[in-house]
Amino acid sequence: MGTDRAVSRKGGDGRSGDPPAIQMTPSLYLIPLDQELTGFRSFISAWLYRGEKTFLVDPGPAATIHRLIHALEDLSVNRLDAVLLTHIHIDHAGGIGEVARHFRHTPVVCHASAIKHLVDPSRLWEGSLKTLGDTARAYGPIRPVPADRIVDADRYPDPAVVPIATPGHAVHHVSYRVGRILFAGEAGGVFRQGDGGRYYLRPATPPRFFLETSIRSIESLMAVPHEVLCYGHFGLTQDTPGILEAHKSQIYRWARVIGRQRQQDPGTGLVRRCMARLLAEDPLVADFHRMDPDVRERERQFITNSIRGFLGYFEDCEADGP
Repeated sequence: MGTDRAVSRKGGDGRSGDPPAIQMTPSLYLIPLDQELTGFRSFISAWLYRGEKTFLVDPGPAATIHRLIHALEDLSVNRLDAVLLTHIHIDHAGGIGEVARHFRHTPVVCHASAIKHLVDPSRLWEGSLKTLGDTARAYGPIRPVPADRIVDADRYPDPAVVPIATPGHAVHHVSYRVGRILFAGEAGGVFRQGDGGRYYLRPATPPRFFLETSIRSIESLMAVPHEVLCYGHFGLTQDTPGILEAHKSQIYRWARVIGRQRQQDPGTGLVRRCMARLLAEDPLVADFHRMDPDVRERERQFITNSIRGFLGYFEDCEADGP
């Protein structure tokens, strides 16, 4: 899973055949949250940190909260010091209402602008349906969290948790450092460990995308001292901050490739042509061709969204003028 340590699998009592939690380091567990969607395995996860305190990072969609709760019970976790939300997209935070009800005294930490959407998630759910359609329905609706349970990340008083503003993926995105571990959410892209030291890395740049903001977010992550980098999708690496530097270069590479294709022919088939050139020219997505067909189809959908983010960025730049 992107580490040179041995990993061990915990839990997994066979109640539903769910993937068990995976111990990545002595204090860190990855909890896979495979979805009932084609290709959505080893893609969404929650992170559990167990040190002097216990933190859950991004509980995932509502549809798999039962799997998350089972995994926590198997690990004998009966209390959490906090739930840390990197952002409130429903694949990361859709189950937070159920988690808040299960752990009734646990604060929920998030970006200040996300608080109102957790208290009343109706607009968030409507936007998710509009953007994701059937995928949002499969994730399940997000339920409200009591206002008195939610804490602005910048005001969370525990010095063990260091919030880092990283609005490149979403304006309400926050990364967190706990000890030597950096939980980056989607600010550093989407990661998949391959065989023989290879890895797959792609931008998570859906509309609306702001290139300069994304670059600053990556640079903010690089400036934070850490030894382990944890992704929302999927796993961890110790090749850091080198992998963040590679991702920064990747963002510029995608901008060049997509911008060139747009200049050559902005008409029909632009997204398809951009994807073909990116898969041919970006070495960080070379493992796309080694993926199982259903996983490739999932990634094709997300690459399409990321390309559209870049195209929207270029359109915004033209509308703003010189």
